Amino acid sequence: MKEPIQQSGFVLIGLLVALTLAAIAAVQTGQRLADSRRQAMEVELLFVGEQYRSAILSYWGGSPGVRSWPTRLDELLEDRRFPMPRRHLRKLYDDPLDPGQNLALINQGSAIVGVYSQAAGLPFRQTGFTPKQRGFDAAQRYSDWRFIAEAPVSLPPPTAASSPTAPVKGIPAPIQNLRGAVR
Repeated sequence: MKEPIQQSGFVLIGLLVALTLAAIAAVQTGQRLADSRRQAMEVELLFVGEQYRSAILSYWGGSPGVRSWPTRLDELLEDRRFPMPRRHLRKLYDDPLDPGQNLALINQGSAIVGVYSQAAGLPFRQTGFTPKQRGFDAAQRYSDWRFIAEAPVSLPPPTAASSPTAPVKGIPAPIQNLRGAVR
């Protein structure tokens, strides 16, 4: 009679070991899925940040006359400095790491020159960044990933067509008659 009780104990211990192993596997799978989702959100943040950087630079580069930076993100959606409004950005993006929140702005005075995420946490990605993303490999937080539009040194100054009163090298400034009209 003692044999069936001993066998029941071994079955119970075997069942507990199997349940423990299943729980460990479930936790590991859950962690891998969470890590994979966070890595996908990092990729999305890099895309969104570069979209903003590109749009801000496009706004600056397309400035008629004196170059200027946007003062509101809406100006990237519809740039009304031209007879036909221009679009530098398709839409305003939320922070991929903090859905429902906007990316934080980087300002110089009232001008917007970049964006960044305010999300906490150490980024998974530590290498493989583009030259525009220099410094991202040393980031200790996502907020260290700063997408700043830097005006290229190689862009020429505005042309006479975009700023008719500005003298262009080799072309004299317009001559005004006594009434102030340009001849």
